[in-house]
Amino acid sequence: MLIPPPSPRASDGVPVPRVLHWGGPRHGEVDDVPAEQLASSLLVYDGPRWFGVYQRFEPVQVRVTPGGPAEVWVVRE
Repeated sequence: MLIPPPSPRASDGVPVPRVLHWGGPRHGEVDDVPAEQLASSLLVYDGPRWFGVYQRFEPVQVRVTPGGPAEVWVVRE
């Protein structure tokens, strides 16, 4: 059984949340996102590489990924 690596930690030692994108141009991609970007129910990418809005899937779902558990966020059309 493979044990996923631990979540990365910010400089203050707090784990950085991992997000699994569902839908849109980032579908299936997993990113470590600073907690302050997840303070609201929307995750906004405003460039330069990505543009789009994702929202936390309700009820909250966590999926196992190669990098460890990730919370599902869905593209908002």
